Amino acid sequence: MRMFAVAGVFLPLAAAQSAVFTHIEASADHTTLESALNKVTAVKDALADANGPFTMVAPTDAAFTAALPELGIAAADAATLLDRADLGEILKYHVLSTTAKVNPLTAGDMTTVQGMTATVTVSTDTPPVTKVVGSNSDGVTISSSADVGTTNSEEHAVHVCTDRILLPKPVYQVASEATSTFSTLVAALDTAGLADVKTGLGLQNGGALHTVFAPTNDAFAAYLAARGIDSDTLLADGELANIVKYHILAGKVMAADVATGEVDTLYGAAGKLSLVKGTSTVTVDGVTVASEVLAGNGVIHQIPSVLMPNVVEVAKGSSDFSNLVEAVGAAELVDTLTGAGPFTVFAPTNAAFDAYLAKVGKTMDELKADKDALAALLKYHVLPTEVMLGDATTSTPASVEGSTLDLVKTGADLTVNGVAVAAGTANKQAGNGVVHVIGEVLEIPAASTPTKNVVELAVDNSLANLVSALEEVPALKTLLEGADKHTVFGPTDTAFAAAVSALGEDDLAGVLGRADLAEILEYHVVVEETKAEALVAGDVMSFQGTNIPVTVDGAKKMVDGAEVTTADVMATNGVLHVINQVMLPPSVAETLGADNDFSILVEALEAAQLTATFGWANKGGAMHTVFAPTDAAFQALIDGDASIENKAALLALPNLADILKYHVVSGKVMAAGLTDGEVDTLHSTAKLTVTGAGSAPMINDNAVATADMPAGNGVIHKIGAVLMPPASSSPTMNLIELAADKSLANLATALETAQLKAALEGAEKYTVFGPTDAAFAAAVTALGE
Repeated sequence: MRMFAVAGVFLPLAAAQSAVFTHIEASADHTTLESALNKVTAVKDALADANGPFTMVAPTDAAFTAALPELGIAAADAATLLDRADLGEILKYHVLSTTAKVNPLTAGDMTTVQGMTATVTVSTDTPPVTKVVGSNSDGVTISSSADVGTTNSEEHAVHVCTDRILLPKPVYQVASEATSTFSTLVAALDTAGLADVKTGLGLQNGGALHTVFAPTNDAFAAYLAARGIDSDTLLADGELANIVKYHILAGKVMAADVATGEVDTLYGAAGKLSLVKGTSTVTVDGVTVASEVLAGNGVIHQIPSVLMPNVVEVAKGSSDFSNLVEAVGAAELVDTLTGAGPFTVFAPTNAAFDAYLAKVGKTMDELKADKDALAALLKYHVLPTEVMLGDATTSTPASVEGSTLDLVKTGADLTVNGVAVAAGTANKQAGNGVVHVIGEVLEIPAASTPTKNVVELAVDNSLANLVSALEEVPALKTLLEGADKHTVFGPTDTAFAAAVSALGEDDLAGVLGRADLAEILEYHVVVEETKAEALVAGDVMSFQGTNIPVTVDGAKKMVDGAEVTTADVMATNGVLHVINQVMLPPSVAETLGADNDFSILVEALEAAQLTATFGWANKGGAMHTVFAPTDAAFQALIDGDASIENKAALLALPNLADILKYHVVSGKVMAAGLTDGEVDTLHSTAKLTVTGAGSAPMINDNAVATADMPAGNGVIHKIGAVLMPPASSSPTMNLIELAADKSLANLATALETAQLKAALEGAEKYTVFGPTDAAFAAAVTALGE
């Protein structure tokens, strides 16, 4: 067995496993390559003849020695070359992935067994000079080549180089060459605060492997826009190093090798990324990985968003917050503060906690013993919105605990309850908010008499979209500014933004212009003061008229699926609870679906493709009044009409949609609003006849069995018969007579002036689009008359 000595260390070499390895082993100039292959047996084994043919670039001992400075290895430490974690990647990069041996090498890009590309160049000199280029643009020069084979054939090619070894491009170089995709990330790595990370992603890193979840330039642009800063500000941000480190894992993790779970990052054990391996996708902190780019010492996963640690991880990342982190855990607030947010945390330092404990005469253990009181104290340091230092204003926003904080902005300086928020330690950005360091623990003030109504509190608590919505419903706004007590569940601005798509609108302006906006807002109001402690599992009646379901999970209160993120913001006329979703009362479609009396009607609406008409995702928010036949009514129709054999035949009627539309009136008409006479329906021509309005209303001589069944986008009146639109009758008037009948006087005059009246009174068939008298009046200006 041969031995290879590197700086006095002797390494035993195993028996050859392939013709290529036998060739290398027989060469006195390739002892380092031989030892490297014995060190990384997986690569050596892969070179077995059965796996070939192979084309390999084989660096000599001199080439390995020449590469030491490039790898940041001193000559005296040459032995460490064989201990590098990326040695296998380097060796695989010397083997070209070909279906047949390639000798001589030809110019062009060639994929290596490592997965990355190496470029072959051939000069026009005589004789030509062949080079293989990797991370070093000078490449390695091929000094000689040999065909290597088994006893009966020559299957492989070995190309010898003596000037340096072939090194694949490291992560930093791969990213820096992709300027159109990763230039912002590279600029961040070039800052002084990330010098060690940049080195770690280069060649002179001791061979460490890394996985980088790399935000694109567009991702950084979106991040800058969201924060309202430019790239220069980002690159000067003291938090930049932690942000970038949060995107990097130690080790090489290909997408195919991802396992669902949490993994540590260079940010530290406190900053863990959440990886999820799906059937065909990988997500990191909920962001889908777009593509995978190989590097010599790792892999880059391109992502469309900048990832951020949550506020708890930001606190854990600094030893100066160990008391705060301990307290958050003891108060069982970790789940709350790692949620979606956004939050603003005024974070007391360890010194601040020590001073507070001395002031109240307690130890940390004693403080933690009263979990509820500790939770309240900590929640008082948290706002349910993100307030960057530059965006803060003098105001009194409610904390998550419910009591208000006193923010005072003087120029660029901010105080909270009189405690300075230092600019140098503010704006510690997190994925779900921001952390501002403060030097004192804020104490919850004694209960005081509220001085503002619920609308004013909505303004103070940054519920701008709620306030804008109330401006569109003046009657409700006036009610909530009055003296009567109410409870308001106030959605955040983020919640309103999320509601845009749920309501089928294009933007917030569409939401604020909906016909049913009043109904939606009234569903967020309860006609009495109800504090959080009184919100128990069950239902509370909304001002809109439908019930709001309440669920309780420990300390978490949920109203119709929306979480109460800030409770008990007390007003002069009630209480405001901030919630994280816009609640939608049951729609007409949902209300019908929940009533067993309307199962056939629900099936019929689905068969006629009308269900969506009565749901929420309707641009404009049109409301409807439905005279809803019961199942018994539909069965009576089936039994009494020989042409309708059964329910299936009913649902297959070609005029089913017209029958159903005949039961629907536009707008929300309560029973008290019905008036005797004909009323238009969604049917193109047929009208309903109302009698007995004001006492016992009848629709086409059918009694309303149950009136005023409330829904969020209309009202339902239960009836005991299916109403059939009258069959179309033969026309009795010509077009001119119809114009007169429809009060189109200006049209009739114009037709007579234009000498068209006689033609339209005749037997020939015509179609006339008849402008109203108001339309003719509006045309005067348009025509310059």
